Amino acid sequence: MNPSTKHPFFSVIIPLYNKENYIEDTLKSVLNQTFKDFEIIIVNDGSTDNSLEKVKSFSDTRIQIIEYKQNKGLSAARNTGIKEANTDYIAFIDADDLWKTHHLEQLHHLITSYPKKGLYCTGYTTQKSALIFHRAHFNDLPENFKGVIPDFFKHSLQNCVAWISAVCVPKRIFNDIGYFDSEIFSEQDTDLYIRIALKYDVVLDNSSASAIYNRTIKECLSNYFDKKDIPKLFYNYKNIEANHVTLKKYIDYNRFSSAVFFKLSSNNINSKKLIKDIDFKNLNSFQKLIIWLPKNVIQFLFYIKNSLYLKSLFVYKPKKN
Repeated sequence: MNPSTKHPFFSVIIPLYNKENYIEDTLKSVLNQTFKDFEIIIVNDGSTDNSLEKVKSFSDTRIQIIEYKQNKGLSAARNTGIKEANTDYIAFIDADDLWKTHHLEQLHHLITSYPKKGLYCTGYTTQKSALIFHRAHFNDLPENFKGVIPDFFKHSLQNCVAWISAVCVPKRIFNDIGYFDSEIFSEQDTDLYIRIALKYDVVLDNSSASAIYNRTIKECLSNYFDKKDIPKLFYNYKNIEANHVTLKKYIDYNRFSSAVFFKLSSNNINSKKLIKDIDFKNLNSFQKLIIWLPKNVIQFLFYIKNSLYLKSLFVYKPKKN
């Protein structure tokens, strides 16, 4: 790029792997933003379907495509996009999620109102089916909270304050704390948020849910049985957890989830290892019950929850201290 060329405000990073049924709508939701000053970097992560052809049908000059011949995973794709970005602010959206038209405008206002912070987040909605959507709820925060989060870990015990398609990270933060960890299979986002929140302020504008998390039943369940090993993030912060009460509780909630999923996939060895590291004082009564239930009972409870499109907030509602 010519040094005299004005850089856009945002770089929008989209990792793409076999999302031919979604990527067009995702890309349209980005291109339809009211805030127009952005570039789009799509990292095609070795797609074997028609995802790339769908992207190439768009002629917008703001779109840049980077192609991998083989699948390298979400972390590698996002990291490539970050390094190629020509801006100071990196916004992410996965190739099956959606933004409302004001999403980047909301992030821009948040950045200008609270400069030099580590992570910028907007409210979001989880899509459970074509017709059912659940607004994310953040533990012990006012419904329309806007400002610096007092305690990222405490307020992320029901839904995480940060969700990848509803955040913006200044590029300087990656230069300081590092990039997405490519050795973590499915919790690389959580690991990044922990590293940021331990060192920097996190800002949230929950006055509007400007992003839609596509978590349909089929998509959600397909990831449960791909996890073979215990994510290393459950070991990375043990020394810090010992002196950080809310971080310990936040990671114990994540250990609880992974332990249940390992049990569902009949990986009882890893399930027991994770359970051993949980301080049960951090779990509510329902979580303590679930974690010891037989696999077939847990499967039945998941079937009921998914069939009725129920929220998980009862499971993750922290007990009052």
